[in-house]
Amino acid sequence: MTTHHDDAARDRDTSAAAGGDSTTDSTTHTRPAWRTIAAVNLGNVLEWFDWTIFATFSIYFSGHFFAGGDSVASLLSTLAVFAAGFLVRPLGGLVFGRIADRRGRRFGLVLTMSLVALSSLLVAVGPTYETIGVGAAFYLLFARCLQGFAHGGELGGAYTYLAEVASPRNRGFWGSTIVMSTVGGALVATLLAALMRSVLTREELVSWAWRIPFLVGALLGLLALYLRRSLAETETFYRSKGEASAPAPDARVAPTVSYPMALFRVMMIVAATTLFNYVWSVSAPAYAITFHGVNDQGALWAGVVANAIGIVAIGFAGRLSDRWGRRRNVLLWAVGVIVLSFPLNAVLGPSSLTLLLAMTVALVLNAFGGSVQVAWFAELFSTERRATGVGLAVSVSAALFGGTAAYLNSWLSSIGLAHVFIVYSMVLAALCGISAWFTPETKGTVLR
Repeated sequence: MTTHHDDAARDRDTSAAAGGDSTTDSTTHTRPAWRTIAAVNLGNVLEWFDWTIFATFSIYFSGHFFAGGDSVASLLSTLAVFAAGFLVRPLGGLVFGRIADRRGRRFGLVLTMSLVALSSLLVAVGPTYETIGVGAAFYLLFARCLQGFAHGGELGGAYTYLAEVASPRNRGFWGSTIVMSTVGGALVATLLAALMRSVLTREELVSWAWRIPFLVGALLGLLALYLRRSLAETETFYRSKGEASAPAPDARVAPTVSYPMALFRVMMIVAATTLFNYVWSVSAPAYAITFHGVNDQGALWAGVVANAIGIVAIGFAGRLSDRWGRRRNVLLWAVGVIVLSFPLNAVLGPSSLTLLLAMTVALVLNAFGGSVQVAWFAELFSTERRATGVGLAVSVSAALFGGTAAYLNSWLSSIGLAHVFIVYSMVLAALCGISAWFTPETKGTVLR
């Protein structure tokens, strides 16, 4: 029978995947580095594909799950379900984080992806209000909460795995690929929506075609599950269990940060950056359609182009963080948000071109705040608590601030108080900048 120690020995006896030197924390594999990155990131692509599809297609399917003929009321109800899915994410981050810290990163990634694929399928085949009445709303709520629970664990596991297999000198860039996949998921979802809107009428999308993207999400989940089953465990995890050698004596080890302080700082940074990202990457097209009268087809294509540019910017910012540090990226982001929030919102109008301009500037700026998070967060926690700490802190902030962003922005705009939400995002950006200022620089370090 193959044992856990046999697996450890096999993984350590093969060649390094991360291409690092003697100070790397990398898992050792025979598989190419790109395959490892793809296996981890495809799950993250699916997560943001799901959330973006839900937010984007909510204008088409909201009337199927809630009673009443008021389109704005149905949209707000659907966005409330969107937010509820985030509220269970901290529980998922805690449960699956502890599993990953005890059983291994690979085991946690496979388990969460199984639930993600199932939840997408549940939405795709969900009954409508006409079929089961008010039960349709509860069904949708259950499916989204299951998905939120799984994604809460998925995020911490993916952050931890990829940070641990990267070498100290390229961890910022490797980590940025997770953020790129985040925008990539939103891009694929928006592209699919734009293509469907180009070949189908609005009536067809409202009637039945809104189910197609959720079926695609379920299939992507199965593909990600297949790729993840071949992942090996990380060397850093084995080292924490006493099953691997320590890093080289001259390696620069990440500075010690207390567990409560690391949790607090991660939560502050994620709160601001996640809210800004959800507003501009995920929900901006639907918001522009509803409140600025932008043509839905033009808005969706604007989202595609802006997100594509954002992906390139994230890779650049990730490489930059390996050269000049994590903290400078986040400080630049915070100052940029405070300065540009009102001008970006002022640009929005009935034209899809102004939406494209505002989204592009916002997503290039957001690249600096998001690109460093995988590397920086992993470097703040010890191996024994890394998956739990990152998963819990990120999920709590994503739930409280990211999950409520679309609803809060839409609700305040519907009552003529859009400026209140802008001030709110600026205050969070200021708190993020303060947290970053007092957080130690960790670039180039070996994980504790």
